Amino acid sequence: MSDRTPLGPLPDPDGDDELSPTARRLREALAARAAGVHPTDRLEEIHVTSRADRRRSRTRAVVAAAGVAAVVVVGGGGYALAQRDGGSVRTVAGSPAAAPASSTTTTAAVGAGTPGATAPAAAPAPATASGSTGSATATTSAPATSTPTGAAAPALPTGAARVPVYWTGGGKLFREFTPVPGGRDDATNALQVLLGGTAADADYRTSWGADPAAEVTRDGAGVYVVDVSAAAVSAPLSAPEAELAVQQLVHTVTAAGGGSAPVRLLVDGREGATVFGSHRVPAAVERAPQVDVQAPAWITQVTPGAGSVTVAGVGTAFEGTLLCTLTDAAGVEVAREPVQAGANGTFGEFSLAVAAPAGTYTVAVFAPDESGGEGPVAVSDTKTVTVR
Repeated sequence: MSDRTPLGPLPDPDGDDELSPTARRLREALAARAAGVHPTDRLEEIHVTSRADRRRSRTRAVVAAAGVAAVVVVGGGGYALAQRDGGSVRTVAGSPAAAPASSTTTTAAVGAGTPGATAPAAAPAPATASGSTGSATATTSAPATSTPTGAAAPALPTGAARVPVYWTGGGKLFREFTPVPGGRDDATNALQVLLGGTAADADYRTSWGADPAAEVTRDGAGVYVVDVSAAAVSAPLSAPEAELAVQQLVHTVTAAGGGSAPVRLLVDGREGATVFGSHRVPAAVERAPQVDVQAPAWITQVTPGAGSVTVAGVGTAFEGTLLCTLTDAAGVEVAREPVQAGANGTFGEFSLAVAAPAGTYTVAVFAPDESGGEGPVAVSDTKTVTVR
């Protein structure tokens, strides 16, 4: 008899082939093992397990159905948007096959009502920049917010003796702190200076006309609201100049009022008005990036001393290095000094003392030309100072 057992079905133990003894011994071993097994009553345990399995099966089925419904609703919504034609909309989600959409709608409603939740909104239009002036206007649609209707508007700050006001010059914005009377909030006081006011530096200007009734408020969502008269925006400007003028107002209001919330600009109570000849104001205007609209450097203080002058200001430059020059009354440059400020689009304060003999000088601060003369002329800020 062979010692190897071939693979295949088990031979008949009652047969007379040469493998019958092996099969017989296997059968006897299995019978002996089975004789020692004494089963207990597990009927109740089986029932419990069966019920649990059925519940899990139903749960999986419900989850799967909800997922399919969500896909149908989302797909239907996209299809409806794609099929818009004039005033009609073909909506797949409205068909009987998409009936489970109510669960998705409920989820969206709960999310919108959650504190701090915001409804999805269209992405804001990108800032537009003018190559000739460097001005830019950041615009958005009216912001979507979860603030309840009728919510109390945030209070505007009051009591500042000096407020920040932005002015235009050389296609950029410059900031001054201007003394103001009391009685109104800081943002409105700053707005009134901007509207037809005069800057301390004769190089700065404004294109806005006077409007004593204009004021700044905030709505329940915290958005600034400015309502001016048509006369205040009647000056004819080029598109880049008009965009910069709007940013002048936005920067002034948000700097004096605090924060960086969008500004809704109304003209005689109307939204979407045309200002400065041909510039249409969007529903809401945000501050454009500083590096796009602000001058690369401006002087905030010049202090003459004995044989020197101290110059302080704010600016940004490649690797943070600005240049400060002193030019005498004859037009001769008598000093040129580097000074560190903010770097690469980040604005920072600077201060330096420059030695100078007695005399009257023009102090200039500007970002050095890194283009080898191929870029635009650097915008500088200048002040006049007398050293005694």
